[in-house]
Amino acid sequence: MKNSQPLVTIYVSTCNRMQKLKRAINSVKLQDYDNWELIVCDDASSDGTQDYMTQLCQLDKRISYLRNNVNKGACETRNLGINSARGFFITGLDDDDEFTSDRISFFVNNWNDKYSFLCCNFIDRYKDNKDVLHYKTNSKNYFSFSYKDLLFDNTASNQVFTLTERLQAIGGFDKRVKRLQDWDTWLRLSFKYGDYIRFNKSTYIMHHDHDIGELRVSQNEKITESLHDLVARNNEIYSTEDASFMAFLINMKKKNTSIFDGLYWTFKKRNPKYFIKCIIGAFK
Repeated sequence: MKNSQPLVTIYVSTCNRMQKLKRAINSVKLQDYDNWELIVCDDASSDGTQDYMTQLCQLDKRISYLRNNVNKGACETRNLGINSARGFFITGLDDDDEFTSDRISFFVNNWNDKYSFLCCNFIDRYKDNKDVLHYKTNSKNYFSFSYKDLLFDNTASNQVFTLTERLQAIGGFDKRVKRLQDWDTWLRLSFKYGDYIRFNKSTYIMHHDHDIGELRVSQNEKITESLHDLVARNNEIYSTEDASFMAFLINMKKKNTSIFDGLYWTFKKRNPKYFIKCIIGAFK
């Protein structure tokens, strides 16, 4: 391992997205930081990904390829890379997205052990090449969050940068999770290791150029069910009041709340939007 450049592991889970995967891999190869390893974890693709990756690994020894013989889902597939990682640091990349060229160097240069992980703002890129900054923020360079800021919203984006030993210590991704997989993982990581930083700088491009019927994430499970399961799985993190508030948010999504509930949580959270939404819902 180079003294000035600790090894960084980048894991990518993929399934039948070879053309998009090529774009993701190319963004890793274009990094201005040299000491990385890329682990592509294939969830039983049948579109030629195996042949492509076999050839690529022969050309670049920094790239390795792991494969499931049968489909096991994104979480278990990501864990192939996490458990095999040799890097001091680790981060992920979705197979349909890409890094900016300075993403890894930026994280390494800004690392601080006192934070559980680092993350960044990112660009949403649509089919018409329209770029939209995901988090609408002010001019601050970074924001500090605690795990409590992750209880009801994923404020940490879809990928983070952390110590490999930390991500391994929490068991990586929970294979039971069908939706909100990243949110669940970052919540557990922050609960165990403390506050995290989200930089205002955008070093990640999330593409929305999918064909009809091709989804970014699994949506077989309803969002309301996913939120309920998030709390149930992490009941040591959510207090009784936290769980009650999540139940209220879930019922709001179902349009099944009373004006009294809205009034209670408006005073409790000091936010009038809950009461307003309940009133609107009551007259629909």
